[in-house]
Amino acid sequence: MLLQMISMESAGLVDVGTDHGMLPIALAQQGYAGNLLATDINEAPLRNARSNAADLGLSERIRFLKCDGLDDCPPDAVDTIVIAGLGGDTICSILDRAEWLFDSSYTLILQPMQRAEVVRYWLVHNGFLIDRENLVQENQRIFQMFRAIPGESPAYLDAEYICGKQTAGDRGVILRHIEQEIDVITKKTTGIGLTNKTPDSASTLAFYRHILQELEDYRDHVRSL
Repeated sequence: MLLQMISMESAGLVDVGTDHGMLPIALAQQGYAGNLLATDINEAPLRNARSNAADLGLSERIRFLKCDGLDDCPPDAVDTIVIAGLGGDTICSILDRAEWLFDSSYTLILQPMQRAEVVRYWLVHNGFLIDRENLVQENQRIFQMFRAIPGESPAYLDAEYICGKQTAGDRGVILRHIEQEIDVITKKTTGIGLTNKTPDSASTLAFYRHILQELEDYRDHVRSL
């Protein structure tokens, strides 16, 4: 699914937090002609990635960098940035530090492990348009994946920051995803209502109830399509 979001015509790609290097290796094997870079903050994953590339005769094809996020990535070597498998807050921190992202046309392909709403908020409020979304289900867990390009974003409801604006694709997976988020917010609402009686907790409770209503409306909209 991640590969489907990548243009084989792009000038260069960096895989942040590459782990075993499977993404750049797969791209090289499929004939991707642009620059291929892979970064990781830890030496052990990079060592494994280099070994995997060497086993396939791709050592000269992929450039491996030991660095935190995009800190040592040469901006002019890539136009596509992939960050998958990290938390939403970590992804935003990596993007924040790469000030060069705001000076040119970069495509961001992101798959946060949690707190996708934080990443969507960052994109919407930093000059990026989310132009494609996918949901990937592994066992009982559903992962959100989206692609963003420079552009003016439409307004987002609070529920859409959580679930996205996706209505195309496997409706069953989309509805399961919304139901999972409804369950999370319902539990938070119930917990606050039972244990907290302060003015701040009342405000938080009202906000969660607002989110819950938007999620339920979103679910009903998807069901009606």
